[in-house]
Amino acid sequence: MAASVLTAALTTSLAAGSPAAADPAAPAPAETALAQFYDQDVAWAPCTEAELPGLECADIEVPLDYADPGGTRITVAVSRGTADDAERRRGILLTNPGGPGGHGRAVPLSLADNPAAGWALGDTRAAEVYDIIGMDPRGTGASSPRVDCGAGPLPFFTRPTDAEFSAMTRAAVDYQRTCERTQGDLLPHMSTANTARDMDVIRAALGEEKLNYLGGSYGTYLGAVYGTLFPERMDRSVLDSATRPEGVSRDALMGQAPAFSANMDRYAAWLAEHDDLYGFGTTADDVRETLDATSARLREEPLGEDSPMPGYENNFFDMDIGFHARFQASWDAFASFQWFLVNDEPLPEGYETLSIAYSPVVGDTFTPDLQTAVLCETEWPGRLSVYREDSRVYREEHPYGSGAGWASPHPCAFSTVDRPEPAVDAERDGYPRGLVIAGELDANTPYEDGVAMAERLDNPLVTVAGDGGHGFYHSFGLPCVRDAVDAYLVDGEAPADVTCQGLPPAEPAPAAETAEAFAQEPAEPVAPLLLPATGGSGV
Repeated sequence: MAASVLTAALTTSLAAGSPAAADPAAPAPAETALAQFYDQDVAWAPCTEAELPGLECADIEVPLDYADPGGTRITVAVSRGTADDAERRRGILLTNPGGPGGHGRAVPLSLADNPAAGWALGDTRAAEVYDIIGMDPRGTGASSPRVDCGAGPLPFFTRPTDAEFSAMTRAAVDYQRTCERTQGDLLPHMSTANTARDMDVIRAALGEEKLNYLGGSYGTYLGAVYGTLFPERMDRSVLDSATRPEGVSRDALMGQAPAFSANMDRYAAWLAEHDDLYGFGTTADDVRETLDATSARLREEPLGEDSPMPGYENNFFDMDIGFHARFQASWDAFASFQWFLVNDEPLPEGYETLSIAYSPVVGDTFTPDLQTAVLCETEWPGRLSVYREDSRVYREEHPYGSGAGWASPHPCAFSTVDRPEPAVDAERDGYPRGLVIAGELDANTPYEDGVAMAERLDNPLVTVAGDGGHGFYHSFGLPCVRDAVDAYLVDGEAPADVTCQGLPPAEPAPAAETAEAFAQEPAEPVAPLLLPATGGSGV
């Protein structure tokens, strides 16, 4: 992933004239053109992919354009893990892991079957009473056609020089032109609203009157859009690590880098407190200077071919620092990893699995061109001067994590795609109150975004205090969060505001000692943040 991670890896109502515009929640009447999709038979069969053991898979047909249901058809690939307790089954729980562009068919697996998963629900109590439905949204994964522009990788810089800014601009223009030339028939229809409409077709095709939903990150906005368009069909809903209710705009994505910086302040203070073990400096400012100097050296001298991570350079390092700063329970392992880099010492074998920027992606988990297509459903500034100024500010003030990735020119700035409808502004009118989860120190979807989503939908909020995590409901998550979600989602209790304390900071240990322990029991590769074609972390 050394070369590819930086390339792949943070609407109102139905369009006028759509057959379902008058009542988007109701199944299509038999006489309408949409009935053929709502009434289709689903042919479940064991999934053929080795990475989906024990699951059933199927393809659901949907119209490419819901305003033209008699036109081109596409398929949405879904998976199913059936409820463990058939007598207590209460329907389906449709899921989405975020992105946009994330593949979701592995979500119903247990952690044992999918150890590298960022999100595995097969071991949760939800799997006892729901058929967990995974989905590769339209344009992604095994769904067909898959959005593939063939545009090649785009450069990514956490601290772009003016010359690198110009290179990024040219690359973004070329990317968008190529994408519109090769995928122009698909791009207008790759939207959150259409994915929500696909979800309702899935619900009806599976014979369910209501849809229960669990979405993470961008998937929270998708779920909120479904509830907005189909309020009579939404039952219980959990929005984990919520985005803003207005959609994933550039403004929202720009909030990531300051959130990474806030975590960096905490991490630097911890390193300074334990300078006797790490030697990065006795103050947070000293630590930052040490790390900045290491980044500058790696810009000029990337790691050599004899390293476990040949070619590892400053942009990888900056991204890793920001990512690691979020997870205080593992600061000891991350500090050890960085000690070898700071001191220009040979990196121990196996430590490459700690790099969010360098570790190989496990399996096929993300479609970057689809992410870009969906991000373009919101307005992006058209003036290059906006990106130039923002990029200069961010490279100085917020260089870690996503860095200047979202501040720099993005292909959406040069899009000429005619969108048939604006992005949906989510609201809750006509379906039950659900549950929103937000991490106080989350950098992918900053806490204030989760608060805004909870307030807009009038939903209770589970606050994870003192924690930089992203995605909290899973089999190895905090018991407090699991208990709150299970009480609502499984036991049917009314959702309520809850504050859960995150994991405490790690106990420090000498770098060599940590490396020795790590060598005896290497970690699984770090589950990658979703990285758009222009860099930064996805949502």
